[in-house]
Amino acid sequence: MSGHPMVRAEQVHKSFGAVRVLRGIDLEVRTGEVFCVVGPSGSGKSTFLRCINHLEKISAGRLWVDGHLVGYRQRGNKLYEMREREVAAQRRDIGMVFQRFNLFPHMTAAENVMEAPVQVKGVRRAEARERAEQLLARVGLADRMNTYPSQLSGGQQQRVAIARALAMDPKLMLFDEPTSALDPELVGEVLDVMRGLAEDGMTMIVVTHEMGFAREVGDSLVFMDEGVVVESGRPREVLTDPRHERTRAFLSKVL
Repeated sequence: MSGHPMVRAEQVHKSFGAVRVLRGIDLEVRTGEVFCVVGPSGSGKSTFLRCINHLEKISAGRLWVDGHLVGYRQRGNKLYEMREREVAAQRRDIGMVFQRFNLFPHMTAAENVMEAPVQVKGVRRAEARERAEQLLARVGLADRMNTYPSQLSGGQQQRVAIARALAMDPKLMLFDEPTSALDPELVGEVLDVMRGLAEDGMTMIVVTHEMGFAREVGDSLVFMDEGVVVESGRPREVLTDPRHERTRAFLSKVL
């Protein structure tokens, strides 16, 4: 793990109308780090993740990915919003896996994985197909290349979604509660794929309720509540010996 921050947030605020969802988030995620974010529903975890790739525009503050401001260009002390095309180019380097798998239902597993490299990067179909086969094998779905999403279990669909995100060769992977929509017996197969990515050195930010995964695989953990970071540290330390009463109250319900 290098000391170079892959993600840096400085006083990030986000409001939807009068509702303040993020209230000054400061944090750093180092390159190669597995950074876990936990907290109750409505604490701003998913919104923060969506701000990192500019699916949501921040209301105040600054966000950098790999040293580049997200969504804006700075001249002097002023920020200027980037054009949508420039934002889309930034997004190519950031893979995102959602709670709901968002696969194209009319495409096979392989076609879902091939789509973005062909359409966005102009990769030749034969080359994209070969890469899709490699990635689906990597997530344990070598025998499901030509299967449609409706014929796959939730866990298999989520693994296709991970392969699809990896097809763009991202430098950062964002996971938004990737196992929360799955039946309990399917959770493990998705977490195993994420463990493999961590072992390969992928920088990952994981919003999760899976405390065991956070403890075993995470390098850092933050507990968020009401739009602020309440507590942060090494996962084992935060989970076994939280300093803040609010963290203790939350963990007593989920552990």
